[in-house]
Amino acid sequence: MKQFLLGITLILGTISINAQETDNQRKNDVLADPVLLIAVPMANVSYERLLSENKGLGINAMITLDPEDERFTQFSAFYRMYFGKKYASGFFLEGFIPVTTVSDDIYSYNYDDITQNYYTSSLHRENFTTVGIGFGIGGKWVMKNNLVIEASGGIARRFGDRDKHYFEEVTGKVMGGIGYRF
Repeated sequence: MKQFLLGITLILGTISINAQETDNQRKNDVLADPVLLIAVPMANVSYERLLSENKGLGINAMITLDPEDERFTQFSAFYRMYFGKKYASGFFLEGFIPVTTVSDDIYSYNYDDITQNYYTSSLHRENFTTVGIGFGIGGKWVMKNNLVIEASGGIARRFGDRDKHYFEEVTGKVMGGIGYRF
């Protein structure tokens, strides 16, 4: 009977040690893309909550910072499946839903019968929002001191009323980010 109780104690102890190791994992990643910030300029930031060792759920924001061109903002919710050996790292596949807001200049053209020329009668800026669905791939690596590096990209189909607003049907999501896991 003592051997049986000792065996049960060892098994339960091993399970609790494994559970503690899994529970002590840091489960939040915050990343920013310095390349797009310098090149475009566009703020591209991402937050991800790690659900398990191979799943994550998060949001990505891409916001144009150029004061001359305030025409593009995109927020994308994403779900990831990781295939690496470390906790929530390595190669991943993701599905995402981009919500994109675009400002467009609307011109009204009129035809003058006397001069037989077209002329612009009014100009106004109009905002419209589209929703889409997309697929992406990438890789995430966790370094010492919980530094996180990610390289990923994806493509999505946007849905909306193209007769009312002209917009590109395809949008993308890219991240060459550096961040921190906490």
